[in-house]
Amino acid sequence: MQINRSAPPTNLTPKLINHQRRIPPFKALRAFESAARHSSFSQAASELNVTRAAISQQIRVLEEYLDARLFERNGAQLVLTEQALHYLPLLTDTLNKLCLGTDHLFGKKARQTLSIRVAQSFCHTWLLPRLADFHRRYPDISLQFYSTTNLYPSNNNAVDLEIINGYGHWDDVMYEPLTSNEEWLVVASPSFTKRFDFSRSIEDIASFPKLATLGYSEGWKEWFALHDETLPFSEPVMSFDSTQLSTEAAIQGLGMLLAKSVLVEDAIKQNDLVIVQAMSMVSNSQHYLVQNNTASNEAKIASFCHWLKQCGLLRSSG
Repeated sequence: MQINRSAPPTNLTPKLINHQRRIPPFKALRAFESAARHSSFSQAASELNVTRAAISQQIRVLEEYLDARLFERNGAQLVLTEQALHYLPLLTDTLNKLCLGTDHLFGKKARQTLSIRVAQSFCHTWLLPRLADFHRRYPDISLQFYSTTNLYPSNNNAVDLEIINGYGHWDDVMYEPLTSNEEWLVVASPSFTKRFDFSRSIEDIASFPKLATLGYSEGWKEWFALHDETLPFSEPVMSFDSTQLSTEAAIQGLGMLLAKSVLVEDAIKQNDLVIVQAMSMVSNSQHYLVQNNTASNEAKIASFCHWLKQCGLLRSSG
C-alpha cells in the first residue's frame, strides 16, 4: 500500500531536516537542569513533583547518554563538572524559550482573581471544605478571601463578592439570600447524648450544660421561650465569639449547642453532631450574597454563583 506524504513547504523546512538530531531524553534533561540550577536533588524533586530517587535515576540516564559525568560531590554539596557548567546555561535558555514560545503560540488562559469578603464562621464551616471542588471546576480562577463579622455590605466595591450573615433590606446593593429559611438547631455530640438523656422533659433538658455563640440577637432564651416563656434554664457554661469554636466545643462533648443549620450541616452529616431536639427555631438573620458587578468581573462572578447553585445554595434564584 503506497502512502502519499506531501512535503512541507520548502521555505519552512529547517536546514537540518535531513540530519538526524541527537537529543537526550527530555525527562533526563529537565531533571539535570533543575538539580543543577538548585544545586540540590531534593529541591529538584520538589520542583518537578517527583522523588529524589527519580531525579538521581534520570541524571544517571543522562550521564550514560552523554558518556560524561555531570556532578561531583564535595561533602554534602553538589558541584557541577566543567562540561556541565557550560551545558547548564544552554539548557536553561532552551527550556525557557520553549516555555515562552508555547504560551505565546497556544495562548494559555490567564488566571483571574475573584475577591470575596466572607463571614468568618460560614467560611470555616461551609466554604472551606468545598473549595477543592471549585478549584477542580474552575482552575483558572484564583480566590482571594477577606473575613468579616459585619452585618452590612461594605458599599465600597473593594471586593467582587460578599457573603454576609445579616438581615437584608439594604439599599443600593445587589444581593440575594444564599439559603432559604435558616433555622436554629439544638445539637450535641454522640458522646454527650450518652451522658445526658434527651428523652427527659424539657424542664430537665433546661438544666443540661449549654454552649453559646456570642454576637447573635437570638439564643437559648428565645429557644426555651418557644416551649414556655416562664421556663427557667441554666446559663451557658461556655460562650465563644465564633461558631467554629462553639461547634468544635460541642463536638468535644462540652455541652449542647444552639447553632444555625447551615453552619452545622456538615458536622451532622459526618455524625460529629446530632440533632437532639425536634423543635427548631426560625432565624431572623440569613446569609446573603452581595454582588459588586462590573464589566471586568461579571464572568467570574457568574462562575462562582453557578458553583454555589451546584452546591445547593442560591435556591431562591432558580
